[in-house]
Amino acid sequence: MRPFATLALTLALVRDVLAGGDDASADSFSHMIEKVNNLRTHSLAPPYVDSDLQNRWWDFGADTIINTNKHVRLVQDKPSQNGYLWSRMPLSVMNWQIEFEFKVDGSAHNIYGDGFALWISKDRAKVGPVFGSVDYFTGLGIFFDTYANSRHSYSWPRISAMMGDGKTKYDHDNDNADNEIGGCSEHFRRRDFPTKARLTYLKSSLLQLQVMTRHHDEWSTCFEIEAKLPDQPYIGFTAATGDVSDDHDIITVTTNSITLTPEHRPHSSNSASGQKVGGAVQAPMAVPTDAAGKKVKRKTKSGSGGAANAFLFVLKMIGVLAFIAFAWAALRTYNAQQKSKRTW
Repeated sequence: MRPFATLALTLALVRDVLAGGDDASADSFSHMIEKVNNLRTHSLAPPYVDSDLQNRWWDFGADTIINTNKHVRLVQDKPSQNGYLWSRMPLSVMNWQIEFEFKVDGSAHNIYGDGFALWISKDRAKVGPVFGSVDYFTGLGIFFDTYANSRHSYSWPRISAMMGDGKTKYDHDNDNADNEIGGCSEHFRRRDFPTKARLTYLKSSLLQLQVMTRHHDEWSTCFEIEAKLPDQPYIGFTAATGDVSDDHDIITVTTNSITLTPEHRPHSSNSASGQKVGGAVQAPMAVPTDAAGKKVKRKTKSGSGGAANAFLFVLKMIGVLAFIAFAWAALRTYNAQQKSKRTW
């Protein structure tokens, strides 16, 4: 029996190892989402602009170029460029998901850069040194970095996230390694299928980034962290090139508000002491107290109920007296008739 036990243990270990290898593709947020609703104000698709070459919901500028049939090109494959694409309205929903298709490509085969950024930020439409946007930002920056400025234990290209507090500087020399709160190494440049990313924010604290960069229609989780984002942020995409360059394109942006499943929705404080009746929370009955805080007995109402009872009692007494009077009169009449018969 010992060889069979050893074989079973080996198979179990192999199964656990294989299962562990699928963790990157698992979506631990999906069970919390009941449904999604598209936010037109924060979504973007071809032809991108109206007849006046403007977009009602998005601003673009600096070196950004729009090809109405293909993409919003933040920067071209030219050195020293900056470009941006920003939502005009802040994102006001609590739970949301942003999915966007992008493309990074160029003529170079070995050295290229610099990359682009997704912003969930209070700052908007300002050109600066951090992938084309301002430094000392307030909010979330997710950087799709294609050029390493220093050596690291992980490979490049790199996707990394930073939470800006308005006081912390982006560290270019070390590729912002010390400020990274989540990240992964993904080969997202020059792919022969659409590359996408999906950022999900739930319950004002849970943040997840998934990417589709390895195979078509295969999502992997880059990071899942706890993070508190600023209220009413703007969505932005920026890119920059220096001495090296690439084309950096945003093709579509789809933003959805999320409805959580009932068990993951926040509950009010009353639900802790109340009772659920038909799915709604019923508050407990208040206990009356006196000025010293002691419980007092509830007084029953006696107004109309007491008067009705007294009236019924009077009617009953009148009925009893009337019956007695009728019986007494009948008895007297009967006695009178008997006496008259004897006299006759």
